[in-house]
Amino acid sequence: MNYTVSGRKLLFIEDDDKLINEMTAYFSPANTVFTASDLEEAVSLLNEHGRFDAIVLDLILKNSMGMDLFEAFPVLPPVIILSSLDGEDAILTGLTSGAADYVVKPCSMRLLETHISLRLLPGSDAVETFGAFSINVNTRTVKYKSMLISLTPSEFNILYFLVKNRGRYFTADEIYEKIWCAPSLHTTTIRAHLSSLRRKLNAAMPERIIIRTEFNKGYCFTGDVL
Repeated sequence: MNYTVSGRKLLFIEDDDKLINEMTAYFSPANTVFTASDLEEAVSLLNEHGRFDAIVLDLILKNSMGMDLFEAFPVLPPVIILSSLDGEDAILTGLTSGAADYVVKPCSMRLLETHISLRLLPGSDAVETFGAFSINVNTRTVKYKSMLISLTPSEFNILYFLVKNRGRYFTADEIYEKIWCAPSLHTTTIRAHLSSLRRKLNAAMPERIIIRTEFNKGYCFTGDVL
């Protein structure tokens, strides 16, 4: 299987000059690479250059914390956290805040490339449509009857996973493990995300329940939309 990354638009948010130079030298020959050393610079690049295919994010930056990016932009491309913080709490916080992956420093460029490649979204056939309901994985937007439904990164990740597995039931722990490729540790965070997601969908389309729950089976996207 090919795990190379090419023809992509990447944003690296990192304040270590040596590491930035290493990532730029490795990825720029085959990709369009942008770099930022702090959150302010990253926000400026995101506003100026639009959609990126992936973001690699350090958590401890100059005068800012990388985690604040999820608050500044509720809709983001896949974010791969690259951090020296290797504690379980830091990893769980990163993943449940909306990151698609978490990689602990030090990390070889080849390994980082593999992590990025596994999280990249498809370049085509990116819109799933069920009647008046649609989910676009490139823009990470969800609409019902042309009305935008605002979701957090984690809520979007969960919805997209259920949409891709339409008709199948998954427990909260299974959803966590499938999306973030890490043991769930029976965290209540994923249940909070699911509850918030279902509340937002029900508010937008009260005539339909598109995520059903069943005791001992879990959650299921039905695709039953007008």
